[in-house]
Amino acid sequence: MLRRRRLPNGELGEFEKVGTIPTTEEQVMSLGEQLAQEKVKNIQKDILINNLGTQLTQLKLDMISMKGGGD
Repeated sequence: MLRRRRLPNGELGEFEKVGTIPTTEEQVMSLGEQLAQEKVKNIQKDILINNLGTQLTQLKLDMISMKGGGD
């Protein structure tokens, strides 16, 4: 959008560009980037959950072994 800049003396000056609206292509690119970031976050969460599950299982096995449950 264009508007005229008001000069100190009150007259209208040159046109200036104000608040552009992103094009559809720019919006799609932005949404694509956001989607990729969310997917990476979800993958990181899945890895963390899997690692915690593995650690929990190992702790349980260690406890069983310490109690002599494997005898």
